[in-house]
Amino acid sequence: MTSPVTVLDVGHSKVTALAAANEADGRMRILGIGIADCSAIAKGKVVDPDGLAVAIESAVKKLNHAAKIEAKSLIVGVGGPQIEGTTAQGFIPIIPRSRSITREDVLQVINHSRQLMVPPGKEQIQVIPREFRIDGQGEIREPVGLSGSRLEVLSYLVFGDAAHVQALEKAVVAGGRSVDQMVLRPLSAALGTMTPEEVRSGAAMIDLGAGGTEIAVMQGGSISHTAAIPVGSSLITSDIMQLLKVDWDEAERLKVEHGGALASLCNEHETVQVLQSGQTQPRPMQRKVLCEIIESRTREIASLVRRELERSGSLARIPGGLVLTGGGAKLPAMDRVFEGAFPHVKVRSVEPNLQGIVESRPGLAAAVGMARYALQVGEDELTPASGIGNWKDRISRLISVLSGKA
Repeated sequence: MTSPVTVLDVGHSKVTALAAANEADGRMRILGIGIADCSAIAKGKVVDPDGLAVAIESAVKKLNHAAKIEAKSLIVGVGGPQIEGTTAQGFIPIIPRSRSITREDVLQVINHSRQLMVPPGKEQIQVIPREFRIDGQGEIREPVGLSGSRLEVLSYLVFGDAAHVQALEKAVVAGGRSVDQMVLRPLSAALGTMTPEEVRSGAAMIDLGAGGTEIAVMQGGSISHTAAIPVGSSLITSDIMQLLKVDWDEAERLKVEHGGALASLCNEHETVQVLQSGQTQPRPMQRKVLCEIIESRTREIASLVRRELERSGSLARIPGGLVLTGGGAKLPAMDRVFEGAFPHVKVRSVEPNLQGIVESRPGLAAAVGMARYALQVGEDELTPASGIGNWKDRISRLISVLSGKA
């Protein structure tokens, strides 16, 4: 078994720390998971730095105990509505002409693509090469060893809110640990759920989280678009709380234990026990009423996802369909709601394979994808000849992880 990697996924309602290692046959094994409740993130930004540091410390301590390790360096996922992505181009001449292209040439051309002006208040957190071209010939995944006179690259640049990125790093460092790298969270969720064929042919990962819905469109073996919609499953809980006049915990229980995304699937005679605020005894209510509340919000989420994919021009580039994941995807019939919003598009709900952990839990796609990323990018990683100054100097081409290699 290889040396373990440790990752940290900071979500809207919880922090997840996960450790994994590759077995001798190349399969990834989950060694342990630590989860802590967290309310330090709101609208994709850190609003309680001390609370975030405490939640991270709690999650990592639980992980250390479960996996019997001591996590010192963490790969951190970054997502939310404050994340921006754009495609940029870089090019360099190969001198002397027609010599073999080296890893140093690849690093140089990728860094040239990074020279895009950073938007005000933003910080570049990741660069993901999508495609290389040699003398105008495109769709090249690995240019090293090939010959030519001009090397080009199309890269996907990821920008995050500078204050948010810095607050995340400070919260990790507060516990005596370091950030090994920051990784685009929607990309991680895609790596944790999609098949190699979906990544190659084109598909959209939809992560239905508590605080929002994140989208990653994979095409031609790389990422082509990412977005975040600030409407998530916590708003479903809020709707139930307000319309049924119950407290938050009761609303969450009703959603998880009795909820469904399509009211038409409910039997007219089904009832659920509802404990309203200020009451001591629950009263019966038609389950269909509960599901009607949920359906209204899930249809809105599906409509917003469709609108985003249409706006970005991605809808016509996903023959592999939609891959739903996250806690919201666990709602019965959520896939059918999306099928209604996306006629003739294949939709499937999936949670990552947790080999090594018996209990399957929702909302782990990003953490599992980050672990897969960390274990497989080693040979693809490019670093300056002078070495790595900090995590911002790392460039991972993702050749092996996006091609589905073990």
